[in-house]
Amino acid sequence: MRLRSAPVIDVVDETFVRAEPRAVRAALDEPGVLDRLWPGLQREVAQDRGAKGVRWWTGGEVTGRVEIWLEEVPGGTIVHHFLRGEQRSGPGRWERRHRRRWKEGVHDIKDRLEGRTR
Repeated sequence: MRLRSAPVIDVVDETFVRAEPRAVRAALDEPGVLDRLWPGLQREVAQDRGAKGVRWWTGGEVTGRVEIWLEEVPGGTIVHHFLRGEQRSGPGRWERRHRRRWKEGVHDIKDRLEGRTR
């Protein structure tokens, strides 16, 4: 008999934002932002690193961990996003939606902080 395991999710993303890490963190901390970016994920803070980011344990659609690491670089911040865990629903669909939602959301924050409108 072969045991079936849940599909593994492994998302890595980087986005440059021409703003200080504290401004990026403040934008991510606005009410409802992370809920819109990560629907279906229940989060529990594992480590709050202030202007350097946050690590969470996740439940819901994905059981595992998620992290936003804010790396200060000349001229701005690189927003690193990591999600690793086991997916509850069918393989691939949730992960593709997550990647698209994340990119759209982080680019909305980028545009706002950099003074651009879409």
